[in-house]
Amino acid sequence: MITPEQHRYIVARAYVPEHLPAYVTAVSPVEPFLLDDFVVYVDHKRLVCVGYPLGGTFDEAQLTAMLDEAINRFKPGVVSVIGPVAPASLPDCTESPADAYYRLDLSTLSMPQKVRHMLNRAGRDLSIQPAERCGREHKKLIKAFQRARPLDEATRLIFQRMPDYVNSSPTARLFEVRNKQGKLVVFDVAEFGTKDYAFYMFNFCSEKYYVPGASDLLLAEVIEQANREGKRYLNLGLGINPGVTFFKTKWGGVPFLRYLACVYERPRANVWEDIFDGLL
Repeated sequence: MITPEQHRYIVARAYVPEHLPAYVTAVSPVEPFLLDDFVVYVDHKRLVCVGYPLGGTFDEAQLTAMLDEAINRFKPGVVSVIGPVAPASLPDCTESPADAYYRLDLSTLSMPQKVRHMLNRAGRDLSIQPAERCGREHKKLIKAFQRARPLDEATRLIFQRMPDYVNSSPTARLFEVRNKQGKLVVFDVAEFGTKDYAFYMFNFCSEKYYVPGASDLLLAEVIEQANREGKRYLNLGLGINPGVTFFKTKWGGVPFLRYLACVYERPRANVWEDIFDGLL
């Protein structure tokens, strides 16, 4: 478990959402630890390593040493790593397609004219409204989003538990847009709990009531809130697919971190060795 001092260290330096224990532990039954300069999460059989050092300078040798220490300490059956590269120390790991985190530098952000026109059009039919909690309407949009897309089980679990994260976290904010009839059109979740970064976490849209520019209207509000709170950057998350990437780049988002996820299942012989070692 992390100490209060370690937690302060993490939130002062976090720059990807997976660095944030409050978020990860709310959507997954894991326990956070700080090893060397890396955040890791552990449950009864899995070790999840966030391979982006909090100091910001990546060194594969440092990551490898931390992984060796973590595996020896926690003896997991499965090791998952996200980071800029797949660690060479994990042979035959299953890799995801490469992606990248996108970022807005709020100090130099200049809203493109096309985006301004879209915001003006959307603003005539929609209004941004305060939302204190993730309630029944928001959960319906989440379920509709899940039904419409082929999602892996881990992603579905995150979406199912996301309302608990929003409703329990003092630094997560819910932003929503409604039409003139009061219908929920789109909502975003953003995180403001770190020193320099705000995080654009989730976006859910209604297929029935959606108006072009609604998501842009909310992103503009997230940016405004980030500026009010003195953040330097807004991490827009991963590219995911061409449509999502286009949305982020049209706002001026640029890729700033390579992303790769890999999963390594340790040979059963090694797992049994760990069990026997624990009995001695």
